[in-house]
Amino acid sequence: MTVLAGLSGAHAILLATQLCATGNVAPLPHLQAQFPGCLPLERLLRIILSFLPESIEPQTYTSVLEQLVEGPSSDFAAGDIDVSATQSLPEAVARKRVRKLRLLPLRYHDDEDSGPSDLLTQFLIHRAHRIDFETGLQPLILDLLLPFYHRSPRVRTWLISSILPLLRLNYEYYPSQDETFSLDTLESLDDQTAINIFLSMTSPQKDKMDMVRNLRGLVGAWIYGGNRSKRRRLNEAANQSAISLPEDNDRPKTTTGVVWQQVNEWLLSHSLVDHENVVNAYTQWRGPEDVDLGGYEEESQHLSQDERTDLRTRYGQSGLAVIYASPDTSRSALEGSIQILTHVAELLGLEESLLAVSEDSPVPAVTFDAGEIPSTSRVSLLQNALLSNSNPLTRPSASSISFLSAILLSLQVLDNLGYPIPCRQAANLCLHSNDEMQLLELRTTLSSIAQHPKSGRNWQKIRQQLLWLRDWQRESSEQTAKHSTCHGLFWNISRDVVEIEILRALLEAREYQLAVDIYTKASPAPLSPAQVEQAVKDAIFTAYDNASNGNRTRGGMKKAFDILQAFRPHFPGSISFQQIQSLISATHALSFYSLTLQHGVPFQPVSIRVHSDPLSLIEKVLDQNPRSYTKLDDLLFIGRNLVEAGLPSSTAEDQSSPSGTALSPPKDAVVTAERRIMSLAISSALSADDFGTAYSYILTRLTPPSLLPTTSPLTNPDIKDDISWRAVYNAGRYRAPASPAAPSLQTQITQLSQRMELLSLALTLVPYPDPLPEILGAWRRCDEEMAVLRTRESAEEEAWDAKGDTLTLSAVPGGFGPTDTEQDAFDTRRQHAARIRAQRDRSHLEDAPMGLFEVARGAARALQKNVNANVNMHSFPLRGAQPHAHADPNNDDDDLTPSSAGSRVRKRDVVSNMVTGGLASGIGWVLGAQPVNRS
Repeated sequence: MTVLAGLSGAHAILLATQLCATGNVAPLPHLQAQFPGCLPLERLLRIILSFLPESIEPQTYTSVLEQLVEGPSSDFAAGDIDVSATQSLPEAVARKRVRKLRLLPLRYHDDEDSGPSDLLTQFLIHRAHRIDFETGLQPLILDLLLPFYHRSPRVRTWLISSILPLLRLNYEYYPSQDETFSLDTLESLDDQTAINIFLSMTSPQKDKMDMVRNLRGLVGAWIYGGNRSKRRRLNEAANQSAISLPEDNDRPKTTTGVVWQQVNEWLLSHSLVDHENVVNAYTQWRGPEDVDLGGYEEESQHLSQDERTDLRTRYGQSGLAVIYASPDTSRSALEGSIQILTHVAELLGLEESLLAVSEDSPVPAVTFDAGEIPSTSRVSLLQNALLSNSNPLTRPSASSISFLSAILLSLQVLDNLGYPIPCRQAANLCLHSNDEMQLLELRTTLSSIAQHPKSGRNWQKIRQQLLWLRDWQRESSEQTAKHSTCHGLFWNISRDVVEIEILRALLEAREYQLAVDIYTKASPAPLSPAQVEQAVKDAIFTAYDNASNGNRTRGGMKKAFDILQAFRPHFPGSISFQQIQSLISATHALSFYSLTLQHGVPFQPVSIRVHSDPLSLIEKVLDQNPRSYTKLDDLLFIGRNLVEAGLPSSTAEDQSSPSGTALSPPKDAVVTAERRIMSLAISSALSADDFGTAYSYILTRLTPPSLLPTTSPLTNPDIKDDISWRAVYNAGRYRAPASPAAPSLQTQITQLSQRMELLSLALTLVPYPDPLPEILGAWRRCDEEMAVLRTRESAEEEAWDAKGDTLTLSAVPGGFGPTDTEQDAFDTRRQHAARIRAQRDRSHLEDAPMGLFEVARGAARALQKNVNANVNMHSFPLRGAQPHAHADPNNDDDDLTPSSAGSRVRKRDVVSNMVTGGLASGIGWVLGAQPVNRS
């Protein structure tokens, strides 16, 4: 005590500052005891705060702080204090130096948590900030606080919520990072910012446990200090410029609950970019109750039972929200979603609501009380509504767990089928889609399955799974679907429609035998025969329309043909299948010809089905394939099949005739098509200057009905033939093109004779009287040309005969010229022949002319069989035409007709004679001769 004797209060203050500056703070409690008035606790703590170096180990002065707070120990030796430097100072000097001292305040300038009487807490917080600012040795802060945290709840809260996260960030979790966090920086963060920093330090490239560790050690410790006034002030400032996801009435009531809700929001948003880490966080972390506070406090000590229940429920809701929000359709993401759901159910004691798949049955029968789930709207699946406390889809309950479990099981089924979709899409499909949207999704699913075939795929199992997806029941039925409160993904679609779509998928996957077994042989049959037939027909036409080649052994045509062959035996009376058979046959036959449509578009099978007049394609075949007209039987086969396929075959000529006759009956469409094709072939032959082929087709194919066998379809008198006569007439008008090598006179006469025969046949085939003058005019011109050729022929014959006589008498070697008697006899015979010809000509000119109209009337009467009953004969008001004989229908030889003398004459000759006689008499009538035998 004598050491301190004689010291004034100023000297004691200077001595305390000297002891702190030298790091010898042990005498301070004894010094305070000697000078309690000059060195109160606040002043002494400020001296220590201002002059004690921050780098000194806290263990050297924490005991001194305890003594200052609790009182000095009695075993301190005063001789240990060195007062020499202070004792020699005059009192005035000492006072002056004391007035110049600048002591730091106990309260840290940014600390508002300490009360005015808690001097030690203020000192510790300020001292910690000084250590961090001056030295950066943050572990010294922990050593400073450890002796005192159990005394002050505020120090303990600050230690856990600020110092512990700071030390873990800089020294334990991320010691190798370039920049470290300072205490001031950490303390300036609001909750939202701090949570983003703590959790964003994890990444997919780092350890998967980083996020779990940060949630436990950083976020959990940080939220422990959520009730600090400084933290509340920072949060209020941040909330003024930010809008949180949940609505105000859905936010937790406590500050801790609000911060943990922000963690849930972060996990939900981060799951969209790093789903794997978030899944690991939910499976390895048990929520807000699973935190690491360093052993300084038990979490349960500052949370009530209601708070823990609310936090646990909201954490489980965020897990369900993560499942709904995930856009990832990979199998690993689906498995992660199942793990989250299982973890949430176990955490909340709802394990019984999970659906399990047994080995005996690949899909379970789903039965649960859906509650409010069916009444939810599309808004409930939006991200900003998933964490709403009133959302029945994510609010953990038996209904929400069971429903989501069924959705995830459905996603597993779809993934196994090769059509993965997100959970949100599946839930929206189940709850908010109408029948059209569900049907579209079902077709997309089936199309994906059929387009990605796998070897050994069990389509029987696939069918069961698709039916289960409809109503989540093993034994699906309409009654079950209507009365069940838990519907499947496609519950709006009737079972028949689902079966039809499955049948189409089987056909698309070429599972023809299985489709036949299920839908035609099973008992009871899933579909009616009419439904099966229509579905098969649609599948055939789909394959047919998608075919690029008409050959039925390749591509889509082969597929269409195979489907037809598989099902046609089970539908023997199906008209549709018969028509499809004809269509495929016609298409296959057309594939052997080169055919290009307009604008260079190559021919495809679908062109037949969409064409307004498929028979016109045969005309293109004839135009684009040289000498294809020689394959008339093949073309007729194509035409018959096109008509039998039920395709339209009408043309402008078929729709109406100049005389106003009605259309041919449908049963005669084949005959009309054949005539049209033959007409096209004849025209093609004429275009190729092949008159012989055209003439042959006319004689063998287009003979008048009265001369055809009774078994021929052309003998049908009800068919109004407006095609054949035009083809015959065009052939009759044919003229060979000029060529350097002129044909012989006999060739010209032969061809002209054939043309006249064709024109006569055209008169026989014409079904109405209007074209008769035109045909007769053409025939007259041919007859005039024939007369010229005959005259030339006669002149050439006479010249040849004369030449022969001359050569016989004089040109033969050894011969002599004719005698006078022989020459006179030769001249007499020649004059006699000339007189006979002159008399014959005069006799012909004296006959009465009948005129072209009488010839036409006679031709019309001769062809009365082929004239329509509604043709008015008053159109030909001529008299005196002689009737002509026709063939007896019972006569075996239809090509012959009896003449007046009883001999058999060809009908062709009858017509030819009639027309020839009419033209000749007509010419006489024009000359003014009077007709003979008028009576």
